[in-house]
Amino acid sequence: MRVPVLGDALRLRANLLNAIQYAASDGSEVSSFHVGPKSILFVNRSTAADIVLSDIHTFGKPDGKNPLRLVLGDGLISNPNHDNWLKRRRALQPMYSRSSLAGMQRKMATVMAERTRRWEHQDRTDLNVHEEMLAVALDSVSICMFSRYGDTVSDIITPATASFLLDFVERRLRGPFSLPVSVPSRRNRQFTSTLHNLDDLVYRLIQERRRSDEQHGDLLDLLLEARVGDAAEPLTDLEVRDEVLTTFLAAYETTASALTWILYLLACYPDIQQRVRQEVRSSASMDHEGAPRGHKELRSGAFLECVINESMRLFPPSPTIPRHAKKDALIGSAEAPEGALVMLNVAAIQRDPTVWERPDEFIPERFMNGTPGKGTYMPFGAGAHMCIGKGFAMMEMSLLVMNVVDKFEISLRDSTGPEPMALITLRPRDGFGLTLTRI
Repeated sequence: MRVPVLGDALRLRANLLNAIQYAASDGSEVSSFHVGPKSILFVNRSTAADIVLSDIHTFGKPDGKNPLRLVLGDGLISNPNHDNWLKRRRALQPMYSRSSLAGMQRKMATVMAERTRRWEHQDRTDLNVHEEMLAVALDSVSICMFSRYGDTVSDIITPATASFLLDFVERRLRGPFSLPVSVPSRRNRQFTSTLHNLDDLVYRLIQERRRSDEQHGDLLDLLLEARVGDAAEPLTDLEVRDEVLTTFLAAYETTASALTWILYLLACYPDIQQRVRQEVRSSASMDHEGAPRGHKELRSGAFLECVINESMRLFPPSPTIPRHAKKDALIGSAEAPEGALVMLNVAAIQRDPTVWERPDEFIPERFMNGTPGKGTYMPFGAGAHMCIGKGFAMMEMSLLVMNVVDKFEISLRDSTGPEPMALITLRPRDGFGLTLTRI
């Protein structure tokens, strides 16, 4: 029964994953919720998702009240102004070009090799998987962004920091009412302090780099070299700051979540794990440090790429994608009133039985001929706002998995699998363990 005034808020706040699964449970293309004065529509099927993705002028990114902007400002993920976003994206596209990714590959490969060497000290190593993947992702994004390891920023940027910020944003996104950040509640004070420390760190690193004549070949160098629009203007410190934090949170939390589920599924399916291992050993040459050169060998259609794609289909790193109805519109037969929050229910869309055969089964071979069309598969978003860092993330995930399967057999530590929990990302609720046995 819907609670007066709060509407569906209690269901949404208690467990977002249950809410989005409930929204799709009756087969509806679109499900409506009411959270206080907010109207929230969950788009649960591919055909309806395609309508939303095809009309960016009607269904744009959430407006100026989007709580993500409290953290990310006008970075590429949260910028609601399409024209401004487009100019910025074009300016930043060279950061993720093939040549730039090649430069990041060596940095990433070193991180992955060093991390797996730590696990080789014993014949068997028990891992708290999500915690370890957060540490790997922090090192990887730190070395690629700042040419520094994560321990140089770990007093400011930690898994707890990222979790708190994402939880703060996500509660405001789907809650009925939110106090202005200026109101000194306990959580608001914690948020303000956390963000202040983050800003101090990022602005200090930006200023250090601007004063230096050294080139590091990292993402911060590329941000400072970017030029926007016809006037070819450089990014301001504020704009660089927004993109740094956007990259950090996007490349850090989502990649760690994806890797967590990839390793879990490989542990559940030893035959698939062995097939990946054979592919890695037959195709990836090794450098003098023992790190797979890797990314060139991960050709389109490689089985490892299929495993990564199928893992993200079953466990999407971002289980929902928010959009904002800029005017009254229809999504199929469902009315989307102006101002409504339209959530693409990625977790349901990627298991849509009208699109996916045996949708709840782990079948990597379904991606052997590439990924399906718009509106059906969107772990990196879709349409005009596809994640600019897709290649970066795929490279990072493939390098880690290549290192692990080459050196270890991955197995479940206990028979109880992890319980997914949806915030902005999909993570295990209480963490879970896997065992790495040295081969």
